[in-house]
Amino acid sequence: MKILLVEDDEHKMHDIISIVKEIDAHVVIDTAFSVASGVQKAVDNEYDLLLLDMTIPNFDNTEGKDGGPSYKNGGELIIRELIDEEINFRCAVITQYETFNNETIEQISERISELCRECYHGYIKYSTMNENWKDELKKLLQKCSR
Repeated sequence: MKILLVEDDEHKMHDIISIVKEIDAHVVIDTAFSVASGVQKAVDNEYDLLLLDMTIPNFDNTEGKDGGPSYKNGGELIIRELIDEEINFRCAVITQYETFNNETIEQISERISELCRECYHGYIKYSTMNENWKDELKKLLQKCSR
């Protein structure tokens, strides 16, 4: 299985990669840190699953420059761009926030589901305070590895 993880928080990225590798050490995980690099990698490579953060910058941080302001719906922007590019993909959102620009994650998830249909596998609520997200991620990986 090959996964693209689009996440700009290094701690969260490390946690997610650790759990994925714990489940299956043979999973290949590529990473991207922004909308632009996430779209580019998804266009250039074939992935079994995209794990998308919602709040990410438009561009990667480079030496002396930050990636610009974070988009509250960055994960959704990636999905829309891939649909426009007619890229086949399966995805899930993994986020630690519950609201984005006055919308709940449930509302956004419903909209993404309408856009992607069976290609969208829902969202996972990441938290450093409880372990539930780990079980949800394990279930998602099992479902997508079939």
